[in-house]
Amino acid sequence: MKKKQLLQSAFMMASMLLTASVVLAAPPGGGGGAGAPIDGGITLLLGAGASYGIKKLRDRRAK
Repeated sequence: MKKKQLLQSAFMMASMLLTASVVLAAPPGGGGGAGAPIDGGITLLLGAGASYGIKKLRDRRAK
């Protein structure tokens, strides 16, 4: 029984690795397109994180 499970696990792992290599392959022709704009989202997340951290510090000092 364990041999069958080991074989199934090995087959699943091999198929996942092969699928990942196909998915992550570069598009034909080099593809070097423009990157995704991430500036606005990261700025908002950093601001929200800083605000939350300051609030937590003030709440901790108030106790």
